[in-house]
Amino acid sequence: MKRMKLFNILTLLIFIIAVVVASLQEKDLLLSIIDSLFVIGIAYISIGALLYIFGKGFFNGIVYALKRFRNSTKQGKYISQFDDLDEMKEAHEEYGVQRSYSITRSFLLIGGVTLVLSIIMTYLLYT
Repeated sequence: MKRMKLFNILTLLIFIIAVVVASLQEKDLLLSIIDSLFVIGIAYISIGALLYIFGKGFFNGIVYALKRFRNSTKQGKYISQFDDLDEMKEAHEEYGVQRSYSITRSFLLIGGVTLVLSIIMTYLLYT
């Protein structure tokens, strides 16, 4: 709960900094705010998507495939003898525990709301 409060305060601080930076630019204030909101939204969505991918264990399969590929080469066979192997000398099929990051939803939600808000403001500005 404490982390979520800190995350919300940090997000609000980022928005305030974006508005201040937008007001210091020489172009139209509303356009600068829309640009800042869009960039912040994209950053939040990207971070949230990466956390979601890491949480689902997508990269565990890639690591397993790379271990199998390394084991198929001559030099890799020598190196792989120091890995965790079972009695059959086959690489273990280990899939890591799926992690759930509590902040993933917050990143995706705030990023999505910010993107939608910037798109709506852009539509209203140019129509």
